Amino acid sequence: MFEKHDPVAHIAMRLSHGGHCYFMPNGGNLGDCLIASATIQAFEKARIPWSLIRGKRQSVRPSDLLVFGGGGSLVPLYEGGIQCIESLQKLGAPVVVLPQTVRGNKEFWRQAEGITVFCRDFGSLDFIRKFPNIPSYLADDMALRLDLTADPFSTVAAFRDALSAEKKKRVLLAFRRDCEALRPANEQSIDISALAHPAMESVESIHANTCAFLAMLAGYSEIQTDRLHVAIGGSLLGIQVRLHDNANSKNREVYETSLKERFPSLRFVSEPAGKS
Repeated sequence: MFEKHDPVAHIAMRLSHGGHCYFMPNGGNLGDCLIASATIQAFEKARIPWSLIRGKRQSVRPSDLLVFGGGGSLVPLYEGGIQCIESLQKLGAPVVVLPQTVRGNKEFWRQAEGITVFCRDFGSLDFIRKFPNIPSYLADDMALRLDLTADPFSTVAAFRDALSAEKKKRVLLAFRRDCEALRPANEQSIDISALAHPAMESVESIHANTCAFLAMLAGYSEIQTDRLHVAIGGSLLGIQVRLHDNANSKNREVYETSLKERFPSLRFVSEPAGKS
């Protein structure tokens, strides 16, 4: 069994003698905002000197760290994640990739230098360790670190507490309608994660979108979904969640790596969405 590591502690250690952390969130949907908010919160708790980066050189020094956010973009289904890492490499400082699902792009990883990768599942770690030039570690998905007792998220947590006291059963079906879906979603399903694709250009915008995302989940007593971060967000709020797998099995792998023991209210459903 692989030991899990703390990527925030890793970054703090590497910056302990000076340097700045430039953070590029993994762009995408509202689930990616949840990841980014938890990451920002963790940086601030650890007192890491950091700022968002727009891909410009700014005043990046070799002693700085360029950090690419966690998520699921480093798989063959998408090109954007690798392109973001390539753009960071050009800035001339070491790159740290926060917990991701990692598959494919073998030629890129074979030639890559100056990159440290954190993986959020055993399969990803097994894959990236085939490239000895890439220091790699196992870590939990960053969204699991979100502290709902801290502002601005404490308001959403209070809202959830008030609604849960009603004891009214409301079930949310939140299934994908994109290339990761195993089968078409039914008409009653709302793909909440994909309702917005924020630019993530400021901390205020990221946190506001995360609060909106969590507030949309808070009114339900049960969630059925194949969206990983709908499942994580619902579980953080104490909602009963039934998580189905997606097309590249990332849900099952992250569930086995970190969600299974963390959330008693979350159950993984082995059959495809629509059969339950």
